[in-house]
Amino acid sequence: MKRVLFLLAMLYGEVQLSIVHCQLSIDMDEIQVTAHRRLKDAGVQKTELDTTVLHDNIALSMSDILTQHSTLFIKSYGRATESTAEFRGTSPSHTQVLWNGMKINSPMLGTVDFSTIPANFVDQATLLHGASSLTLTGGGLGGAVEMKTLPLFGQGYALQYIQGIGSFGTYDQFLRFTYGNEHWSTSTRVVYSTSDNDFKYTNYDKKVDVRDASGNIIRSYHPTERNKSGYFDDVHALQDVYYRDNRGNRFGAMLWYTHSLRGMPFLSVDYREDTDFKNEHQQDGIRSTLSWDRTFDNWNIGARGGYVWQDIAYDYYTTRMGINTDITHSRSKSQQGYIQADADWMPRHNWLLTANLAVYYNHVRSSDKSPFHIGDNYNRGRMEYNLNLSAKYRPTERLSLSAVLREELYKRDFVPVIPALFAEYKILPSHSGERGLVLKASVARNYRYPTMDDLYFKPGGNPNLNPEKGITYDGGVEFYFKVKAFSLRGNLSVFDSYISDWILWTPNAKGYWQPSNLKKVHNYGTEMMLTAEVKMPHDWHLELSANYAYTPSINKSERVDDNDASYGKQLCYVPRHSANVSTRLSWRGWTLGYQWTFYSERFTTTSNEVAYITGRLKPYYMNNVSLEKQFQWKKVHASIKGVVNNLFDSEYVTVLSRPMAGRNFEIFLEVKPQWTKKVKNEK
Repeated sequence: MKRVLFLLAMLYGEVQLSIVHCQLSIDMDEIQVTAHRRLKDAGVQKTELDTTVLHDNIALSMSDILTQHSTLFIKSYGRATESTAEFRGTSPSHTQVLWNGMKINSPMLGTVDFSTIPANFVDQATLLHGASSLTLTGGGLGGAVEMKTLPLFGQGYALQYIQGIGSFGTYDQFLRFTYGNEHWSTSTRVVYSTSDNDFKYTNYDKKVDVRDASGNIIRSYHPTERNKSGYFDDVHALQDVYYRDNRGNRFGAMLWYTHSLRGMPFLSVDYREDTDFKNEHQQDGIRSTLSWDRTFDNWNIGARGGYVWQDIAYDYYTTRMGINTDITHSRSKSQQGYIQADADWMPRHNWLLTANLAVYYNHVRSSDKSPFHIGDNYNRGRMEYNLNLSAKYRPTERLSLSAVLREELYKRDFVPVIPALFAEYKILPSHSGERGLVLKASVARNYRYPTMDDLYFKPGGNPNLNPEKGITYDGGVEFYFKVKAFSLRGNLSVFDSYISDWILWTPNAKGYWQPSNLKKVHNYGTEMMLTAEVKMPHDWHLELSANYAYTPSINKSERVDDNDASYGKQLCYVPRHSANVSTRLSWRGWTLGYQWTFYSERFTTTSNEVAYITGRLKPYYMNNVSLEKQFQWKKVHASIKGVVNNLFDSEYVTVLSRPMAGRNFEIFLEVKPQWTKKVKNEK
């Protein structure tokens, strides 16, 4: 029986959850399995996003999902504009993002634009907070986001089509075809979204004076304007194929194509007309991965590889009398190659040893025509090596310990060994699965190497930059409680992080920006997550989730001069308080959803100056509501869903001079043909 439990634990850690659940359906002693926490997650602070959340609305990108269902702050310029994550008050480049095991952060900027990731392309998303990101990758001084696509073995044929129509000339389409038998799984997904995105807003950055016949001002008002040049046209296609045999091998291949054409919205302080200027961003890209995993005895081994290609163009030019005059003409092409090998070994039921080796090659060619530069910015390649070793040990039923050692090499530069220690203790162990209380703690050192733009961009790149260094302390409690039809799960964590050699781009005397290791930053605070579920009589079902984060992010650098007022102040655009609540009330095919989001004030200057109207962005609350009705016939499953975004028509901005849309509407029609013949999954 112990050997069986070893195998189940290995499978649960490395094989997809759907397979594990299938195996747990065997009429075994399931209570003993669920009573044991995964040794792989000992001491780890993480948040798992439910598939229902990810696939709730085809119009949502991962930036929307993270805004509404996590403690991350998403710095967004509006739909289909750049949206980056600030994890625990750090910068966007301090959040590492992985897709099916491959890191997809831009080698140029070190960031990921979450608005370009359709939520329906992600089957499983996990957030690893602070030190816990080192179990996946280095460089996540704030944390890491892991996204996966999952196979559907044994599901037979399935087809899904969704058509969405929304305000401002917005249209969304989603098509998915899947097939799975006991050995094969394949899925094809396509998303197409287009919009004029020309919403109206009251421009509080401008004032129009009304004068009498004598020229005297008799009154003033703020004009109503439209969102100029905010259009978008996005296409995404994802193909995945999996195969598994009867000897524990599983093979996977995934290909993701993206084409995005987006107008860059004009600022609210801009007096130019979009008929005279063109401000446009275009991106084409391919992400692909190959994988192999095998589980046997008390081993789980695997290998994978991947390739990412991106072609990014930015054009800003004037159009007068049919003649285009370039102001900025930027072209950037990047390639990333990746191979990885890993192994997990459980020599005993209370030991888990893991090893992981990954090699990345990044190459960027960037050219630019601008007022400061003409020609190639840089044409460079860089190798990156990552070695990760860990040992996890459970000396007693209640106590679990974990140690991680990571070594990284960039070209010829070794980063010092990165250690991390984790521990957890069960205060209230539960053999019935109805309650539990677990204490967690961790401490880790971390490094992030400068991006290629930081080092080589012309003009401004600084090849003498040092890696950013951080040390993070985490502590928290996780709990679970269930009584009959009511369940409650949540966690509370506190963290304390110190980052030195923070890389910051600042203007220099020559008129352009340049990066330097200027800052020391102290991040600390608390994060809380809660989910509850109630199954009520007469088919009523209520689900609720809530998140809250308190994240002071304080500049502790030495003053540059006597006039430097940034010391001890909150970093720009980092809210101290953020919260969100999501609820779903279901009854016999009807579902009512409600989402509430809150962000406290954000400062736009390092001195947190509030004397000027532009020095502070006001707090705002966001309310969205949806109503869905599902229909089930013999051959077809269908649903119709209506969504009201910004229910109370709040006027707000997340970035200075970038107004956001007021109340707007969407309606979605979903059709899923039903096949009576399905392939049975293996037991």
